Amino acid sequence: MNLENAVKFHSPKSPQFTDSPRATASEALTGTDVMGALGMVQSRSPLGFSAFNGKMELSENDKKNAIRLLTQHGLKHCGKVAALRKLETNSKLKVVQTLATFAFSSWSRSAATPGARCKDCKGTGRACNREVTERTGVFTEKDCDRCEGRGFSKLPASNGYKAIKYFITDKQWRYEVKGFYESLVTELDKSESHANGMLRLVTTSFEEVS
Repeated sequence: MNLENAVKFHSPKSPQFTDSPRATASEALTGTDVMGALGMVQSRSPLGFSAFNGKMELSENDKKNAIRLLTQHGLKHCGKVAALRKLETNSKLKVVQTLATFAFSSWSRSAATPGARCKDCKGTGRACNREVTERTGVFTEKDCDRCEGRGFSKLPASNGYKAIKYFITDKQWRYEVKGFYESLVTELDKSESHANGMLRLVTTSFEEVS
């Protein structure tokens, strides 16, 4: 089971959860199994678990917690960025917290987000490959160039800079802080992947025991 499969647990139609066709009782996970597995994932991969739930709009508290945890991560690593290291403690906290908020907003966007849908592919992530279509006479698709196949556009990193430009210069943003901001987005990817891996590991062990 992965995180996306576990979403069904929040509004179950059946007390059993499984990624495989029902054949024997041992292949299914009970609600208690899933609850226990999610609890273990939450304790072992708190950022990834909260970020996923927040992204899926399952919990407003998880969204806030994800931003809080990402802020903590940022504060632990911002000392490597000279422009941030020089800031006073309160200013540093405000900047990192703001960047964490923007990073989460950008990372959690989808084609369903208001204003997020790509104008070229209308949220499908696919667009006409004009070169191949014209050459072969057969309509051919490819990943949309504008959104890189996501179906929506990411929030411009410059939005983050506009929110903190009182504290840093444009040069500091371009050469130092922008990379730090992008590392926060990457951390969310890594954390969600880790949470996914933990859930697979835990649910597999449950299935083996049952």
